[in-house]
Amino acid sequence: MTTRTYPQRLLQYIRVIAGLWIVEIVDRLLFGNRLEWHGIHPRDWSHWEGILFSPFLHGNWGHLIGNSISLLILGATILVQGWRTLLHVSIVSALSAGILIFFIGARNSVHIGSSSVVFGYLGYLIGMGIYQRTPTSILLAILVLIFYGGGIATMFPTTTSHAAQISWEAHLGGAIGGFLMAKRNRKPLSK
Repeated sequence: MTTRTYPQRLLQYIRVIAGLWIVEIVDRLLFGNRLEWHGIHPRDWSHWEGILFSPFLHGNWGHLIGNSISLLILGATILVQGWRTLLHVSIVSALSAGILIFFIGARNSVHIGSSSVVFGYLGYLIGMGIYQRTPTSILLAILVLIFYGGGIATMFPTTTSHAAQISWEAHLGGAIGGFLMAKRNRKPLSK
């Protein structure tokens, strides 16, 4: 197995994000947006597959564009640590969000979108600043808070998140998963 350079890994990651666009194009052209039905249906065991498929489905182009930009910026930052770290943070964030949505989400709702992973990346980068406490990790955490701190309010059930149909459960669950991965990946601090 060859070790890939960061630019090579980044190109691969961009292809992963392009895959989200392919899913959306196929959904619109071939399925008439019916794939969205495979999102997370809280407490409906007949739709458990939503926990797996939800991050790949988006409600509209704006939803996909917003998530793609954040995935690219935040994911590229984590990718510096390697594919394994990015993959683990992505999976844990998506699963923790999916499980939280499934158990506490509003009945008769369907939750879709990769914002669970975006918030997992936010939680991870902020958590690394807290747990690792190196100058680089602290700086990254501060930058994330400066540029994405406004989104923290969307992790809670507010009138704004309800009006905008934002899945606060996905945001909170993803952030928890990312934060837990930061705690798991922390390195011992030298004294």
